Amino acid sequence: MKMPGTFEEQTKGIVDTLLSDFLNPTLQASNRILCCEDEPDSGEPCSFDVAIIAGRLRMLGDQFNGELEASARSVIAETTQKKAEAILKDTVKSLSTTWCAQDSSLVYERAFLAVSVKLLECVARMAPEVATWVAMPVTNMINGDSAIRQFIQGQGGWENLES
Repeated sequence: MKMPGTFEEQTKGIVDTLLSDFLNPTLQASNRILCCEDEPDSGEPCSFDVAIIAGRLRMLGDQFNGELEASARSVIAETTQKKAEAILKDTVKSLSTTWCAQDSSLVYERAFLAVSVKLLECVARMAPEVATWVAMPVTNMINGDSAIRQFIQGQGGWENLES
């Protein structure tokens, strides 16, 4: 079975789907990409479904009821992409570490993904015009962290990541 694109392309597609879902919640059910459109159909079923993966990430983030409003405000305040990326990275690492310290059964990489998704959701809800600036740093942050990449790939890829 041929996978749709590289890990980086898959991550971008997933983050873009999350952003679209957060900004346009009524479109969630129709926002489904089963396979890459530019690849010929081999006739084999494709297990990569961006909508399902985005939904699992949302459920993962929903498991944590941490206070993210203040963190989201910090990210919003730094609307230029470079500043947003630095603030976002620091915030995600800090909150992930805190949540892991509070729950010893929580894996850091899982917390990292949950915090990333919830922060993007908070920013999209609080300042939709800033959310598109934050989506790319979220994508870069996930793609640029080798531990997160290894965690996702260790699960069998994005399509096997469970909430």
